[in-house]
Amino acid sequence: MSGRWWLCALLWSAVSGLARAEDVPSADGGVAQAASPSEAEPAQAGEAALPVEEPPALQTVVTGSRTQERLRETPVATEVITRSEIVASGARDASELLNARPGFGVRQGFSGSGLSMQGLAPEYVLVLVDGERVTGKVDGDIDLSRLSLEDIEQVEIVKGPGSVLYGSDAVAGVVNFITRRAQRTLGADLRAAYGTLGRLELDATGEARGDAWGLRMSAGLQRRDAYDLDASDIGTTGSTLSGHDVSARGDWRGAETLSLEGTASYSHRLQRGVDLGAAGAVFDRATRDNTFSSRLSPAWRLGEKVNLRTDVSYGHYARRYLRDQRNASALDTVEDTRDQQARVGAQLDARPGGGHALVVGTEYLGEWLQSDRLDGGRGRRGRGSLYAQDSWTLWERLGLVAVLGGRVDVDSQFGLALTPRFALKVDPLSWLTVRGSYGWGYRAPGFQDLLIDFENPGVGYTVRGNPDLKPERSRSFSFNVETRPTRDSVVWVGLFQHSLRDMISASLQSEGDFLRYSYVNIARARVRGGELGLRQTLPGRIQVELGYTLTDGTDQELDRALEGQARHRLTAQATWRHREWRLEASVRGALTGERPFHPDTNGDGVADSYRASPTVSLDARVAWLMPAGGLQLFVVGSNLTGAGNPADLPIPPRTLQAGVSTRL
Repeated sequence: MSGRWWLCALLWSAVSGLARAEDVPSADGGVAQAASPSEAEPAQAGEAALPVEEPPALQTVVTGSRTQERLRETPVATEVITRSEIVASGARDASELLNARPGFGVRQGFSGSGLSMQGLAPEYVLVLVDGERVTGKVDGDIDLSRLSLEDIEQVEIVKGPGSVLYGSDAVAGVVNFITRRAQRTLGADLRAAYGTLGRLELDATGEARGDAWGLRMSAGLQRRDAYDLDASDIGTTGSTLSGHDVSARGDWRGAETLSLEGTASYSHRLQRGVDLGAAGAVFDRATRDNTFSSRLSPAWRLGEKVNLRTDVSYGHYARRYLRDQRNASALDTVEDTRDQQARVGAQLDARPGGGHALVVGTEYLGEWLQSDRLDGGRGRRGRGSLYAQDSWTLWERLGLVAVLGGRVDVDSQFGLALTPRFALKVDPLSWLTVRGSYGWGYRAPGFQDLLIDFENPGVGYTVRGNPDLKPERSRSFSFNVETRPTRDSVVWVGLFQHSLRDMISASLQSEGDFLRYSYVNIARARVRGGELGLRQTLPGRIQVELGYTLTDGTDQELDRALEGQARHRLTAQATWRHREWRLEASVRGALTGERPFHPDTNGDGVADSYRASPTVSLDARVAWLMPAGGLQLFVVGSNLTGAGNPADLPIPPRTLQAGVSTRL
């Protein structure tokens, strides 16, 4: 392609707007970033540790439509992270993997590592594993550091409203972690790593596959010492960590019309730290988390173009929080929380002809929470749903596809919620794809918002829930343009806007010497912005990806910027592979601009706002596959710039880790 065509393509994409649905899924229905031609070359013998991607034309995604479709053909912009990218990144959990991605931010707090997307807080992002909701929200967030990566095959990301298919919480988008399935007749993988902060990781997997069945099992062990970013006191910024997890995934195909798939997992995490309280009190803190999840999905082929799938899932999360005051017992605390959810669903996929691809489904979700902080000690709710979506190919030659869908949820707490969505995709040129969508979303109030009953006499405040809360509502649109100026290049531009109303906000009232906080539907917010990115394959098997995100988030009720959201963020990552030398290396980093915060430092009900300084993060990994024995040696460096502070960025300090892995 000539230089003039290069310039035209770049200018066209910058003016027209945005996108990024590049990319690829696995045959598993997972996701994968499009492989460049150099990556698609077959590996040499003994190079199992250097994964090879499927060509984009063969890959499929599922999250955007809840059914398999080619990534290049999906009308909803979809982003993917492949297994090879997960390994090359050196990330050890989901929070580390996603932190350097464009449009994302990982927020550290009491609840752990929460994921924000397109300027919206973690409670507006739906996190799934194999299409099922992750159990165990703490303070409204899912802690991504609980999700280990040794058993993840691919990650599929759909930005923008997803409530039309997934219901509550999918306001900013959906992140779906696809677990690995058995592929080899008989095989195993082993990995061990050790580094600073006493960080130890041991992982093992085994798999077997027959003609009609497959089974894969995995187990992992993790431990880490505490860290402290403020040496002036005895408190710790980060807790010690010790934990283990086990999981299994199986599939079976009986007759031509019947198949069965199931997963199960269990994880245990114990964390210990030291807190400082008022008047110099010192507390030893311990948190124990146990999580169990299971899923069973039988499916039937009812005809050549009609399939029926059913799902039954159950998740259980238990947390014990212990706070022990040193040399005293007046402020000792023990709190138990048990969160359970169960889902039953059925979905019909049909292609009746005329270019239509129809998805119709129904599901029921039950949630139960027991907590010492709730009024009455427990809460329960049920939500029944009916959804439908039609993808209609209007003009196959131009790749013109229109999507119209809608969902109705009936919740035992707040009643009815309606969430429609419309999307459009067109491929006017072989190197150009344009996508746009508009949809409604909602977030149901959590049990804490509805039923919390908490009193802190040492500080002088109480928190009471509001059982009359309504769900938060959103109206969102996105517009994406993706260009492929050469066979080794992808350029994308994206625009988005979310308008939220009935947002749940804390309301402060004085009750004598006490301050009383409650929750009300008063806040409104608007978040808008854009993304610009480039993925380029360079000579020497080097692949580079650059991204820039502009986010403008405003709390319209208080007329101030949304807390913790940087206006500007630059991300970059590069991967290099030399097959003859059996070497691979990767580096990824992010430059995050100033972030606004609005704490009430003296308890007078007035925010003492400030802006946190810009930060630079950098992670790297180098690996060498030994010629004999199939062993791979690797070194991982995390937070090499030493970013972080105890006030608003309590991340672990600079760490190094070395290890070995092998495939049997």
